[in-house]
Amino acid sequence: MAQGLYELGIRRVYGLPGEDHMALLDSFAKAGLDYRAAFNESAAVIMAATEAQVSGLPGVAVLSLAPGVSNGVNGLLNTYLDEVPLILVSGQHPADSLPFVVRQGFDIAQMVAPMTKWRAKVTSGMNVPAVLGRAVDEAMSGRPGPVYLELPDGVAVAEPRSAAEPRSAADAGPRLRARWTGEPEQAPASPAAVAGLADRLARAEHPVLVVGGRRRRLSPETLAAFAEAYRVPVLTSSRQKGLLDGGCAYFAGTFLNGTLEKDLVGQADLILMVDPESFDFYNKGWNFSAPAVALIDDKFTEWMNPFEQTFVGDPEAVLAALTASKDRAASTWTDAAVAEYRAGLRAKLLPETDVFSVAHAVEAALSAWPTDGYLVADAGFGKPLVAMLSEPSEPDAYFASNALSTMGYTIPTTVALRRAVDRPILGFLGDGSLLMRAPEIAVSAEAGPGAVYLAIMDRSLTQISVKQERRDLATVGVTLPPVSCAKLGDALGVEGVDAQSADEVAAAVAKGLSGDRPVLVGAYVDPEPSRVLFELLRG
Repeated sequence: MAQGLYELGIRRVYGLPGEDHMALLDSFAKAGLDYRAAFNESAAVIMAATEAQVSGLPGVAVLSLAPGVSNGVNGLLNTYLDEVPLILVSGQHPADSLPFVVRQGFDIAQMVAPMTKWRAKVTSGMNVPAVLGRAVDEAMSGRPGPVYLELPDGVAVAEPRSAAEPRSAADAGPRLRARWTGEPEQAPASPAAVAGLADRLARAEHPVLVVGGRRRRLSPETLAAFAEAYRVPVLTSSRQKGLLDGGCAYFAGTFLNGTLEKDLVGQADLILMVDPESFDFYNKGWNFSAPAVALIDDKFTEWMNPFEQTFVGDPEAVLAALTASKDRAASTWTDAAVAEYRAGLRAKLLPETDVFSVAHAVEAALSAWPTDGYLVADAGFGKPLVAMLSEPSEPDAYFASNALSTMGYTIPTTVALRRAVDRPILGFLGDGSLLMRAPEIAVSAEAGPGAVYLAIMDRSLTQISVKQERRDLATVGVTLPPVSCAKLGDALGVEGVDAQSADEVAAAVAKGLSGDRPVLVGAYVDPEPSRVLFELLRG
């Protein structure tokens, strides 16, 4: 098993050691695989999934039977919903005694069935390289996702049936990199899609383009050329952040289907959407009155929002063909109008005030961060603010739990990114997520400098409390204890800083770029402006 993973090109495995797979861990070391333990199984799965998104190969997580896998379900569900390929391995009791086992006796395959694409049990005499090859194929084919391999300890230490080599992974990596870290594969342009969109654009004076979806279907060059040729403001979903930045005059920012975007999209007479998906829009109904059309592949799964027309085609090829057309009709938008929208958005989120809000803390951290660094955003009140205020300079450098939007995402993702890439990483989270995942920061200390955790400390699950107040409900269960990040960081082996102002946040984040160990920065903000910010963002 270990040798097969190595031959497939996998070099790092995550997990939490358990009695049922100790022999497998021993084999990892002998095969040259780097095994990294987390303190929580869900965190281990998120780390393995992050490795997949960066490396271009399925992540691998090894968890203990029954309670280990059940603890990892949150990370597994996040991986499944975000369509990240992963191989989950666990042990199991011997088949001849499993029906009689009470302690940790459970049908693991049944438990993970709703969040895995494929499941298999490794049995005595099975060709392990072959089943690994099948697992990779299943994880990466169609819509990628997790698969599960059950490897009982007694089977794991049995003599192998053969020494057959697994199928080469040379063709597997590019398939995944085309989704996350490589240029999209371009199919021929669909004449019907090109003609139909050209007609709609010719009849529109104020079109807007929104790019969404789980996959990357456009290159920055093609998108920028289209935007400038047609003078079309472009907004991207959180998942597609970095496709454009301020270098393009028609880059308008991030689209959340919220209130702030109405200042621009409310003026539109046509909304063109590439790969629209509900997870891009916080599961809200459509927030705008302009007619909308969608450019999709041959599978359309978005039924929540009304579209007048859908065009089927490869977005890269279709937008390139439209840009090359001699008959293109530019809109009446101006780059000044787009710049005015962006400036107005920031002014609303960052009013001049002496109050230290969560928005000011986010902006202060971003001001000290290089635009070519990686950003990670946790679920919670700060997530839409990070999405709105950050401008990564390239695609695939912004990580978030998109579909599941689970708390506790930032710390394990940042830990795995730091091991996989040689760039600084800035992770945003709230104090609720910090309390949920704080021990994993000690794992981060092993990975060396270059990681900064910015924790928004307002002693509350703010997003929940605001929603409770809006419904005239009691604010129950949302108060959090006071925590000193300076003391917590020191206890976990990283540098901790308690910051009370935007200047202190910016200085602490900048220090994290040049320091010799990770930095945990606590931004102690005033929670009161969050009520106004919620109205601005979500309505």
